Amino acid sequence: MAEVTGLGPDRAAQIDGDGMLAEVSGLAAQLRQGYAIARDRLAGAFAGSSAAVPPAEPDGLVVCGMGGSAIGADLVLASLPPLAVPSAVVRGYELPEWAGPDTLVVVISYSGQTEEALACAAQARSRSCTPVCVSSGGSLAAYAEAERLPLVLVPGGGQPRAAVGSLSMPLLATLEAAGLTYDHATEVASTADQLEADDALLGPASPDDGNPAKVLARKLHRRLVVVYGAGPTVSVARRWKGQVNENAKAPAFFNELPELDHNELMGWTSLPDVTGSTVALFLTDESAGERLLRRAELTAREYEELGVASELVAARGDSRLARLFSLVQLGDYASCYLALLYGVDPTPVDAIQSFKANLAGDGRVTER
Repeated sequence: MAEVTGLGPDRAAQIDGDGMLAEVSGLAAQLRQGYAIARDRLAGAFAGSSAAVPPAEPDGLVVCGMGGSAIGADLVLASLPPLAVPSAVVRGYELPEWAGPDTLVVVISYSGQTEEALACAAQARSRSCTPVCVSSGGSLAAYAEAERLPLVLVPGGGQPRAAVGSLSMPLLATLEAAGLTYDHATEVASTADQLEADDALLGPASPDDGNPAKVLARKLHRRLVVVYGAGPTVSVARRWKGQVNENAKAPAFFNELPELDHNELMGWTSLPDVTGSTVALFLTDESAGERLLRRAELTAREYEELGVASELVAARGDSRLARLFSLVQLGDYASCYLALLYGVDPTPVDAIQSFKANLAGDGRVTER
């Protein structure tokens, strides 16, 4: 394979035929628009404009979604102080047993066709819950309209993973409307401003040697990627892992501290060929606390001694929301540049679509 000499606009135009890098650069706009639209739509829903009204004082929170439609929930919950009620993100077909009529259920499906999300929506209604539905259309939107449930419509036509801003902000607005968190308008605006400013640094036109995302992509090139989170950054580690998988079409895995120090650490002690071809990224945020940050530093040092190239990547920003989305932005760009290094279009996910086609043999279609 010939060595790629540049990751600028020419290389992007050659490889990124479906425009994933352009989608990545729209994250700030997604946050602004997604938050504003959802707040406007949900203010009426919680005031009783829908036939079915979500609980005014929820006894719990359940968010249902898969893949790119679920990761926004992880990010939002990680950016907030602990909620006063139990919460769960469900990636599957079943609501928790404790979910009942007073539980706030949010069902997110970008396509509106995710069979797991549709099953959860129906199950929520069978338990007399009033789910808030978030989708670009499809069967979920039709179900919400038929049941007269609160519905937030997001722009469609792309990949779910490229709509993380549009899919995450409706949950934040829902939690505000339900009284489970405070008003985040100022934080959303400042986060979007920071992301917009950083696009100039991280975009294709930025020189390769001064672009943190391009530098990171070259470190990941031709290596097995493992991403580790601690506290709030666990959600971002999951995001980075998925972005390397789907954008770069490369294997990647994630785990979290402190758990990995009790098991995974030993997994790098016996196979020098594997350790020598792996890079470990430790994502850190100041809100994780001194003990977890110290663990990240010591674990990275231990990995280096075992032969695993390791790097600490710190979040940036004035709020936890800004810091987590700054990491999301960096990982999104880096995974796209890694795709350019491998010579693959970041957008298509042929293997996933093939699997879905096989799964649809029972008459059901699964989308995110």
